[in-house]
This record gives sequence, structure tokens and C-alpha cells, in this order.
Amino acid sequence: MTDPASHPNKVLAFPRDARPALESRTDEELMLLSGAGSTEAFEQLVRRHHPRLARYCGKSVGSAAEGDELAQETLVRVWETRREYKPRAPFVVFMLTVARNLCRNRARDSGRRGRWQAEAHDAAGVEAVASPASASAVEQLLEREEQRRVRDAMLELPEPFREVLLLRFDQELDYAEISRIVGRNEATVRSRVFHGLKKLRARVSGGVS
Repeated sequence: MTDPASHPNKVLAFPRDARPALESRTDEELMLLSGAGSTEAFEQLVRRHHPRLARYCGKSVGSAAEGDELAQETLVRVWETRREYKPRAPFVVFMLTVARNLCRNRARDSGRRGRWQAEAHDAAGVEAVASPASASAVEQLLEREEQRRVRDAMLELPEPFREVLLLRFDQELDYAEISRIVGRNEATVRSRVFHGLKKLRARVSGGVS
């Protein structure tokens, strides 16, 4: 017998181009539609969240290329569990919980700590900034160097501090959402953010904390 979920248009009677209608749906609605058989709904989730997911994964493991790979793996895992999904928390919490576990496993397996692995496009960008034709070359180079120092300092932080800082300031989640992802109460999350920021500032300024 053919699985009706493999024919989403028969299940949900979507128009040929359902994108405009899907764009107004919440993440949770899209995930439920995905579980009911809509591949279009899941494609909308991918378009909506892949950039932030790849950024989060890249900063977690210290490599933009691996971050993109881990983002793809996260989305595959989310797709595989679409029928079991229950909107007990915002979809982004569910998605980032999957991503966090994959990133932690990758970092643990590789034993990676330390400096950000710059990608080819970063080098090309620095070369372009260094060109005499750039009106604000010095300022842009200084800004890039500052960003690089922050990335390196972030990677050197102990994982409990690094992950809450990424979730709070890169992903812009609230403390309740972070608490769900890392499995700690809100008071612990707030404490880790506070002390993580102190450690990060010390490392960026040249001290060690």
C-alpha cells in the first residue's frame, strides 16, 4: 500500500504553488503540516531556518564548512522525526536541541578547541579590504580582526559558557528557551551567561579567566 505521506498534495489538497500561503504559517504549523505529509511545508522551514542554523553550528564547532554540514544533518534528523513532533515548545527550541547534540558530538570526537578555521571567502574578503581602492580599509581590517578575536575567545571558553552565550546572543533566545535546550534551570542559565560574558571579555582583552 502506498504511504499517503509520500503524496502531500493528495493529503492536504495544496495548490500547485503553496509557497505564499505557507510563508504566513508559524514554524509549529509548518512542522505539523510536514508530519501530515507536506514536503512543501518542510521546504519552507528549511528556507526560513537554514542560515541561522548553519551560523550556530559553525560557531559551535569553529568551522563554517562543518557548520553547514551539521546544519544539513540537523535538518535531516528533524525531517526523520516529523511525524512524532509535538509543539510542546517553540520549533526553534526543538531544532536547536538537535543541533546542539550533533555539534557537541562532533566537537568531542574531533577534540577541537582553539582558533576559528577561516574559510576561503574570509581570506578573499581580507584581500579585497586591503586593496588601495577601499576607502575605509584600516577600519574594516580592524573590525575583522576584532571579530576574529571574539570568535577565537568564544571557542576557548568552556562548553557550558560557550553554548549559552551563542544561544542568547547569536540565536537571540530567551532564558526559558535556552533552559529547555541545555537542560538546566533558568537561574543556572542566567549565571552561566553572566560569568561567560566576564570570561569572554577577559580573553578578548588579553587576560585569561
